[in-house]
Amino acid sequence: MIRKMYMKRFIYFFVFFLLLTLSLFFVMNRLSSKTLEENLIGASKNQLDYVKGILDGIIYEANMYGVQYAADSDVRFYQRHVIELSNYDSQMKKNDIVDRLRQTLLSSRSIESIGIYWKSEETFLSTNSTPEARLPFKDVHQRGWQIVGNSLYYFALYPYIQKSGQNEPTQYVVGVKLNTDYLKNLLKKAVNNDSSNAFFWFNSHQLWSEKEVDNNLLKAVTDMLSPQPEITLKYDYHTNSDDYYVLSGYIESIDAYLITYTQTNDFLQPIDRNRKVFFASILAVFTLGLVVIFTFYRNYYRNIRLLERKFSQVEQGNHNTRITENTDREFYSLFRSFNHMVTEIQDLFVSLKTETELRRGAELQQLQAQINPHFLYNSLFFIMSVAQFSPDSVMRMSKHLAEYYRYLTKLDRHEVTLESELQFAEHFLIIMALSKKMEYSIDLPPELSSLPLMPLIIQPVVENAIQHGIEGQQGAHRVTIDVKQTEAAITIKVSDDGKGLSLDDIRSLEARLESDTPPEGIKGVGLWNVNQRLKNTYGERSGLHFTTNDWGGLSVLLLISIPEVKGDS
Repeated sequence: MIRKMYMKRFIYFFVFFLLLTLSLFFVMNRLSSKTLEENLIGASKNQLDYVKGILDGIIYEANMYGVQYAADSDVRFYQRHVIELSNYDSQMKKNDIVDRLRQTLLSSRSIESIGIYWKSEETFLSTNSTPEARLPFKDVHQRGWQIVGNSLYYFALYPYIQKSGQNEPTQYVVGVKLNTDYLKNLLKKAVNNDSSNAFFWFNSHQLWSEKEVDNNLLKAVTDMLSPQPEITLKYDYHTNSDDYYVLSGYIESIDAYLITYTQTNDFLQPIDRNRKVFFASILAVFTLGLVVIFTFYRNYYRNIRLLERKFSQVEQGNHNTRITENTDREFYSLFRSFNHMVTEIQDLFVSLKTETELRRGAELQQLQAQINPHFLYNSLFFIMSVAQFSPDSVMRMSKHLAEYYRYLTKLDRHEVTLESELQFAEHFLIIMALSKKMEYSIDLPPELSSLPLMPLIIQPVVENAIQHGIEGQQGAHRVTIDVKQTEAAITIKVSDDGKGLSLDDIRSLEARLESDTPPEGIKGVGLWNVNQRLKNTYGERSGLHFTTNDWGGLSVLLLISIPEVKGDS
């Protein structure tokens, strides 16, 4: 026995030590890889954000120049000067505007050219004297950034601000063309090594890059892009042989993405090599451990697991399960005792189920018998009193009285729906409304209509609201039923505008309802019965609660607790 105990402890220790060693190495390897990757990604994000900052400055500069020359007085009145001034003076005006445009370029490396195009006169002034320079300006109809050919332009129109309700024709267009080569050179600042690359992706179709971009990677990346200008997004891309992480930053003003991607294989290869060496070195130990563990599993653990699985089946309600396999000598007595125990439990549950069904049937019959007989007498006397002069009232009273008692006499189920219970209560309220001045309302959310509910749980509370609330207060005439659902419970609130109860009376009533025995006599038995049924069926958190409402009457809250869903232990 002592040797077996030591052997078992050794096996446990060996398994623990083996798993701990593998786990520690795995965790260290993962942490090393993750730390290295996070550092790479952090450095790449910083570089990408740095380039985005430069781009934001370039974009702002181009916008500023476009707006500046669109609102410039010399530009606005240039065509008038051409007409009013002499050829020499108008030429000097032209030279002055062109010189100012060229002076602007001297202070900016990112702007390639600036041009101004008057649409009606087809006059064009630009720092670029080539004939093709004016072509992008002719088809411009709105301000903003546009890709024309292989160049990025910012166009500003005059009038720059349109008056409300007016659509003035464009007089001239100011275009600021960015230096494409300069923008491509910026991509070098967004990468950190030879394993990285960067490119611009414009208007979901145009690519700018100094290096070649793999088509498969480009398609995969562009399918994942999301226009979120505030943050830098990270994506993962995998091929059969390579792994990449991709960073993208959306530049909203020019509708473009700045994208960088980095191949991680070269960085993680040394760590992968160390991991392979380690696994090779402990392979022999692991093999020996498997032999030891298999021996222990075959002789002991398998039978223990079998017993645990059978106990779990019994816990889930399967009382027909038996152990018929692996009846070795060491476990034979234990398995036989388990089979005997389950047989006894099965017999006990059958007996308990029979007793429970009998008790519930008797309880339901008792509830049906508790319905106030005076309610029937009063309804029949009402029918007799109005039969001669109001046949319509007789028909309505008879219809709802028949529906009311048909529900009672055919009630042989232990569960109904919330909708049917409220319909039953509504029949009662309609009958009462026919015989006295009374208003009622029922609010049931459609999604709760089919909620399972024990029968005869709402009507006693409604009857109590009328008998002890409305009939006890002169002028009282309102009853409402509101059903709501929260995360923890279903609530059914029955309110009336009757005489209500004081705070001391409410506390006294709640204390009587919490008693294990019903009140003496018949007063309060109905509410006590409802409270006990709620607690027995739906848990101790369920039950009746009482408050004074805004009318001054009493509100009775039927609280049905929703059981919490427990996770796997």
